[in-house]
Amino acid sequence: MSQLDVMLVVGRVTARALLGRRRTILMALLAGAPVVLGLLVRIGNGPRPSALQGSLDGLIVSSVLPLVALVFGSAALGSELDDGTGVHLLTKPIPRWAIVLPKLLVSGGLTAALVVPSTILSGILLGGAASHQLGLTFAFAAAVLIGGFLYSAIFVALGALTSRGLVIGLAYSLLWEGLLSSALRGTQLFSVREYVRGMASALASPGDVQSVVGGQAFVLAAVAMVIVAAIASARLERYEIRTGD
Repeated sequence: MSQLDVMLVVGRVTARALLGRRRTILMALLAGAPVVLGLLVRIGNGPRPSALQGSLDGLIVSSVLPLVALVFGSAALGSELDDGTGVHLLTKPIPRWAIVLPKLLVSGGLTAALVVPSTILSGILLGGAASHQLGLTFAFAAAVLIGGFLYSAIFVALGALTSRGLVIGLAYSLLWEGLLSSALRGTQLFSVREYVRGMASALASPGDVQSVVGGQAFVLAAVAMVIVAAIASARLERYEIRTGD
């Protein structure tokens, strides 16, 4: 069996495990919350284009995106290691990146499948259909797409590193991404939330989105994704040695 075949099998098994549980319904409800809010605003006071950037940043980037990615990413690998169902896979002569990569892609893809449509729909409802507002909405949607995969990579790595990946990931999302990266200068260079803002600022009209990193966020996000995937792969290498003892 080729490495591509292995990755496809791992991806199918991961998707089946993540989609076959109640967590998917709960995450769909969470991702739909900004759309419901946008609909209520539309029905009540009508769209507010001046508040669109803050709404997408506060509702999607800071809240919904990291939580959805956390649930999918931490379960993609961590659950299998915790209950022992993934150990047989680690006994096979399979490159560890061929296990990590499909899990990252599946969890990131599920995150994007829920959060990107939520971003677009809530952006249209909150900002209206003017071309400028649509441009800002789709800029955030593209940035959220990439940010979802980066968040998922981080949480997949946490699932490989510790059995408390969900708890640590939640603390990371709330403390680092939610508080410290906004309060301490310089920490934005290591913040996924700031990367999403930077990518949105590069894709939107000049001045629409304020960001410290700007267009460099694309490079920073790519580097971060490679690093955390490598960390997860290295952890699985050591996991195999320990179980072999």
